[in-house]
Amino acid sequence: MKTGLAAAILACTLTSCATLPALADSSRLTSLQSDKTSSSLVSQSVLNHFESLPAGRQLKQSPTDVKIYEYDHEPLGDRTPFLMVHGLRGEFYHYFRWQKVAEKLTKHKDFNAAYKIYMCRYSSLDRIETVLPMFKEAFNKLYEVGGKKPIAIMALSMGGNLTYEAFTDANIEPKVKMLFTMGTPFHGSPLFCKDWRAYTVYKRLSWPWSRIDHNLAFGLYFRKNPNLQKDLTWDNADGAIPDVGRFWSKLPFGPSGKLTIDNTENKRLAAVNSIKTAREKLITYGGYIVNPYLQPRAKRYLENAFLYPLFLVSTSFPAHMAREHPVLEYLNRDIANFQVPKPVAKAAGTPFVFVMNDGITPVSSAIFLPPDLAKEQCVSKEAELEKIKSRLDVGKARVFRNVDHLTFIDGVRPVNPIQAAVQNHVKDEINPHEPQKEIFDWILQDIMAFDAPDTGKLAKKELNQQEAKPTE
Repeated sequence: MKTGLAAAILACTLTSCATLPALADSSRLTSLQSDKTSSSLVSQSVLNHFESLPAGRQLKQSPTDVKIYEYDHEPLGDRTPFLMVHGLRGEFYHYFRWQKVAEKLTKHKDFNAAYKIYMCRYSSLDRIETVLPMFKEAFNKLYEVGGKKPIAIMALSMGGNLTYEAFTDANIEPKVKMLFTMGTPFHGSPLFCKDWRAYTVYKRLSWPWSRIDHNLAFGLYFRKNPNLQKDLTWDNADGAIPDVGRFWSKLPFGPSGKLTIDNTENKRLAAVNSIKTAREKLITYGGYIVNPYLQPRAKRYLENAFLYPLFLVSTSFPAHMAREHPVLEYLNRDIANFQVPKPVAKAAGTPFVFVMNDGITPVSSAIFLPPDLAKEQCVSKEAELEKIKSRLDVGKARVFRNVDHLTFIDGVRPVNPIQAAVQNHVKDEINPHEPQKEIFDWILQDIMAFDAPDTGKLAKKELNQQEAKPTE
């Protein structure tokens, strides 16, 4: 049933996927980093705007620098710059895939009164360390043009890795008002660990053809996207990488490799994450797709047996036709099955340690779980989410059920169309007592609430006072 997996994997660009390039007019591709605009920084400061977003012909060429565009021509005035940073291959899309989010935000008068949207375009196919200096330069120019107002940033997926690494710079951090990330693999993702992935195929898949198919598909994918397995492999904050040495399948083209902690863990990412920053400025969103591996063993076997035909029709076949959301559902189950050491599985109470993921990023990575907590709590069960709330060190973290990696920017959830048409609200599983909302309403609420941090503290204080009252 997985003969088309290679096509599905190659079609999935994983973060802010792009199988179709965006519409753009190359004659309008200008920014502060072009020769003309960089020489007229003073005049642009007076005009208070950058060039408009690209539109028209296709954006076929990958950018060689970092460019910032304004969403509209309204002057910045006293407002705060709001910079949106895309994920993988977002640079080839119209509005860099931010159109739905931007439309939602700008329809709200209070948002428009407080913020003006700018959008960043960079090459997501290059190493982060290559793009980082150019991003900092573009960011600093926006800061100067904006009257040195601290900038609010919203980033999807690996765009969050880029912006957070810039945020670790002591010269950048004070210039950032808020860093809002969605599906960002702060700790990386097991999906991008080549040998770990191959070892999982070797251990988990019993059918020979399935082993060969998975191995060839992922091998080809990594050859086309080498930056992912260098920048976004797992940093092993939770100690979940197995240390097994060499392994090989007797099958032709079967999985083989050398899986050790030393050659797999992302030391560069771990070093970035070890830098102390003002994490209270962070809002981190994570999501996960509900699958049978979240269920007890008996129920899981039952669901796999009776619902597998439905999975084939609704997910496998569409994934093989390169439809983005089904591909993410497909990958969601692959990530759930990643092989981990027995002590880690025992501590987690399940062998499916990464079962809660959005098709790319495990929840523990998306909400930026502190390393000490990650070693104690794998976040592999829904009941664990509310318990970790008090131990998080970011300003606000939310985790949404049945939300995949792209729901944050397109609003489409991995549920059947009838259910989505009737009820498309989602619940924050970390704060389950808050009313359910559509994902864009959650985003808007948290942006606007960031300007009033005392509100949350007051509510928490009042709740504690109520709990302390003796019962009559």
